[in-house]
Amino acid sequence: MLKNISLSFGINFVNLLFPLLLIPFYIKTFGINTYGLIAVSLSLVNIISVIYDYSWYAFAPIEINKIKNDALLVNHYISKVINTKILLFIPSILFLVLFVFLFNNLKNEIVFSFSLLIFLFSRSQNNLCFFIGLDDVSPYFVINTIVKLGCIILIILTLTEKTDYQFVFYYLGITDIVIFIISTLFLIKKYGYNYSFSSLKEIFEELKKGFKLFLTNLTICAMLNSNTLILGMFADIKTVGIYNVAEKIVMLCKQSLSVLFQGVYQKACSIGILKTAELNAFFKSVFIYYILMYGLGTVILLLFPNLIIHVLSNEATSESSHILLLLSPIPLIASVSQSSYMSLILHNKKSAYFYAHLFGLILNLSLGIILCYYLNVYGIIMALIFTETFITLYLNFSILADKKLNFFKSKLTNEI
Repeated sequence: MLKNISLSFGINFVNLLFPLLLIPFYIKTFGINTYGLIAVSLSLVNIISVIYDYSWYAFAPIEINKIKNDALLVNHYISKVINTKILLFIPSILFLVLFVFLFNNLKNEIVFSFSLLIFLFSRSQNNLCFFIGLDDVSPYFVINTIVKLGCIILIILTLTEKTDYQFVFYYLGITDIVIFIISTLFLIKKYGYNYSFSSLKEIFEELKKGFKLFLTNLTICAMLNSNTLILGMFADIKTVGIYNVAEKIVMLCKQSLSVLFQGVYQKACSIGILKTAELNAFFKSVFIYYILMYGLGTVILLLFPNLIIHVLSNEATSESSHILLLLSPIPLIASVSQSSYMSLILHNKKSAYFYAHLFGLILNLSLGIILCYYLNVYGIIMALIFTETFITLYLNFSILADKKLNFFKSKLTNEI
């Protein structure tokens, strides 16, 4: 189990670093203006792709792990997830077309905009959750790492002209499709996977089961990516590029929480909800470790903003450094809510974590649009900090209000 947790962490870490490693190349080769266009497009696809990612990142491993000794049931479940994803891809295309027409910078870029469709389709082809459920993550880790490193090398060697930016998402999309094909062939060869059709009733039951977690996932992703889109509505592409360089660094730090989630949450599941005192003690230790770890990260961001920005960009470094300085507390604020978030998910307290993120999204969008209209970049920064603080307080107060789940208590007991 420890090996699979480590490998899951490694896969998510590679996926997290993958786009970040390409930022210096994008800015140097295509310029900060074009990078702004790429950043807006990536944020757009990230939000839409949540529709077909749904909530399987959390539910599928648990479901497969329960039935992994029965090949027929595993085949049936994997096919059901794939069939549901195919159905969800239809509204995803409609949303993409709508957003492309809303942004003038995208509407006039036919070749570039079509590449977003390829990239969007490729994002639906992610079967990591199946490997986690089967306790066999090593093959996926190897496939994912080798193919993505190959993609980085190909992009750097072949996209050398300023006009080549329009092919970036073709490369990224084909990379994900290759990973899906190779990993699926592995499932077929080792586990004898056979695709089968699913009834509409089965598909709708699957959608119903994970609906609230999907909405939570959607709100989280929207908050991670909507600020670049909002800024794109009120500012020029260059300003978006300058902001996004700083935001990418901060969001990398924040998204490391998602990387850690896989391992920490699996450990919490192994303890189980019946061992209340042990589980609460575990969440309390996670709470303390996260404060120390992300507190140190915040100090590093505050002390060396210029150095960190210069690694990614040689354009408008002073402006990006200033924005990074202002955004630096966000990962620490978000980390303080993680123990509460995991405890609420584990104990199936769907309403608490759902409403925390739903209200947070509404707050983020409304404040973001209003403040950005009047204060430009500074409005977005203020909206982001207010939103993260609100969500953290909501989740932690939900735990404080529950006598059984309150891991903040000095004395922890096995309450039933």
